[in-house]
Amino acid sequence: MVIFISKTTGIDLGSALLSTSILAGYIATAFVFIRITIIGINYIKINYSKEEGEDREKKITKSETKGF
Repeated sequence: MVIFISKTTGIDLGSALLSTSILAGYIATAFVFIRITIIGINYIKINYSKEEGEDREKKITKSETKGF
């Protein structure tokens, strides 16, 4: 009877550790997605909220200056 109790306790402990690590992985993945979303929103705000009229037209790219 003692052997059966110790085996189930070991299985329960392993299952609990596995469940905890899987839960931690899901939480970490959620944080990564939130961080990527925030970085994307900030990128869009910085690049597209500038004055689009004057700055965009006066900018000469390298491809426009080179050529035949």
